[in-house]
Amino acid sequence: MSADKAPADKLPLAIRKNVRDSWENKKPELEAQLLTLLGEAWTFDVNPLAIYPYAEEGSYGHSSLGDCIYAYIDGFIYQLKYFLSQHGEEGKTELNTVAPTHTITLVASPKFSYCGTDIEEGKLRLLFNPTCLGTNIDQAGQKLAETLSAAPQPEGASPLSYTARNSIKTNYDEKIGSYLEQARKALQNEKFAFDPSWEQLAAGLKGGKDVRDDWETNLGNFATSYFEGFVSALTYQKFHEDEMLREGLEEAAPNGVLKLRIVDKLTTGQSSYNEITLDNGDLVIQTTPSYFGTNVHDAASKLMDIL
Repeated sequence: MSADKAPADKLPLAIRKNVRDSWENKKPELEAQLLTLLGEAWTFDVNPLAIYPYAEEGSYGHSSLGDCIYAYIDGFIYQLKYFLSQHGEEGKTELNTVAPTHTITLVASPKFSYCGTDIEEGKLRLLFNPTCLGTNIDQAGQKLAETLSAAPQPEGASPLSYTARNSIKTNYDEKIGSYLEQARKALQNEKFAFDPSWEQLAAGLKGGKDVRDDWETNLGNFATSYFEGFVSALTYQKFHEDEMLREGLEEAAPNGVLKLRIVDKLTTGQSSYNEITLDNGDLVIQTTPSYFGTNVHDAASKLMDIL
């Protein structure tokens, strides 16, 4: 089957009735659910005439097109509720922002084996494979977070994807405070800071070679782990007990900042995976794109060697 069939001129009477009773009459209640869930008015823009040509003879969509359309929309709302239970206000705001028309449509596309979602021209599109109308209907909204990450961003938006920003919020912002407190206590320096340099970090990973597929999902978690490893190195090397060590670190890194950095090649020979070095008064943990997230707790193990 082609992915671009011409719309039907007219639906059979029984199908028109099913569309009216099982879809059109229920649409207002579904849109009311969207208003409650998303805090803003959304509409469904579904053209049964454009969908019907993809319904094979004897199939669910062919005999009960209205029920089929309703099932896609109802399944999407179920997945939306789950998404919002995981992503909360941040997810709600993101969806309202990257789909500014606040419109949901249902169209044929070979983009997925069965069904999925994307955002095009400001609309959230529920997509069904042209050969699989009515198959695995409940999967249409399963990967909504990925859809938001892939969506075109409005002008002036963060260059970080939604997935990366959510990872930072969940796995870094909410956890890093305790490690920073431990580092400051060990160094007896209340101004010591961690600087993950998110945009530069993400740029190095996005354009890097052999980068793991889930780096955006793990961005916040791995950054936290690198800094946690630094704290462990301070403890293991007993900086909290030795004034000479603390003074040595302050002299070598007077800016009092530990940064994360992606580089093309490591230079110190400390490890094949990562290294800690000094740069213009900063401490820097470096790794390459292909080894981001590997042996993170050992990244600062050679701290003493560079002071």
